[in-house]
Amino acid sequence: MFMKCYVITGITKAVIEEIMRGNIKTLELRSAHNVATALRVKVGDCVFVTYAKMQDIDRGVNGLIAEVTGKEVLTHSFFYSSPHYAEECEMTTVRLRLLPKALGRVIRIKPFELLETREAEVIEVTIFDAR
Repeated sequence: MFMKCYVITGITKAVIEEIMRGNIKTLELRSAHNVATALRVKVGDCVFVTYAKMQDIDRGVNGLIAEVTGKEVLTHSFFYSSPHYAEECEMTTVRLRLLPKALGRVIRIKPFELLETREAEVIEVTIFDAR
């Protein structure tokens, strides 16, 4: 059975394993492509979290299927000044609270551009499934 999931990429294997164990429940996303996807995610949606880089997402990529149980959008402001110069910049991050459901594999990826939402059809994988 296929599931439509939003795709979050470039998350380290160690972090994914900690989410699976329940030691980490909230993932803070800072990269522009993950923030763009996370901004569209709603509580109750399915996300596919993978260590693969954005450009490497294709059929067969493995990752974690999780349900979004909470979402928080934060904007951080940074100030820098010297005697002759002052600068302010902002950075938006999105925190997703996740409930791990299963391991999964990408079956089909929806085509996307750099800052578009990434979505894929994924299937649940058991330890007995062959590649």
